[in-house]
Amino acid sequence: MEIDSKVEEFMNLTHMGESLHRSVALAKSQVTVDAVQELIGAKLTPEAGKAMGQYQDKVALVMSDAIGWERLKPACVQLFAETYTESELDGILAFYKSPPGQAMVAKNPLLMSRASEIMQQRMAEAQPELQKLMRDFVSEQAKN
Repeated sequence: MEIDSKVEEFMNLTHMGESLHRSVALAKSQVTVDAVQELIGAKLTPEAGKAMGQYQDKVALVMSDAIGWERLKPACVQLFAETYTESELDGILAFYKSPPGQAMVAKNPLLMSRASEIMQQRMAEAQPELQKLMRDFVSEQAKN
């Protein structure tokens, strides 16, 4: 089996395309009206909230086009093929085909989701300081 085929098999076994799709969806979901309101320290009007939703959709479309799986896959295949030897890929494939490897693939989305929750919690804890920095910055700029 040629090295590119082994890389593609690895990507299929690890559901790399689906993982990327989930990451883009997660990034979009984190830029919410509530998050923006919290960051700026003010309520958005219903019109601004609607505009924010439309903005999110546009950003998601641009992100999907720029880093969507079909666009990234050829570069990822090349990167993996340049990074790993065929022998290393054989070992990687053997692991991901094994029960522990499949358990890792199956449990990784939950693991990543929980890690994201931890990150969101930490960011929420940092919000007051971020808001103060933004207010100070805006105040400083208004003086200039």
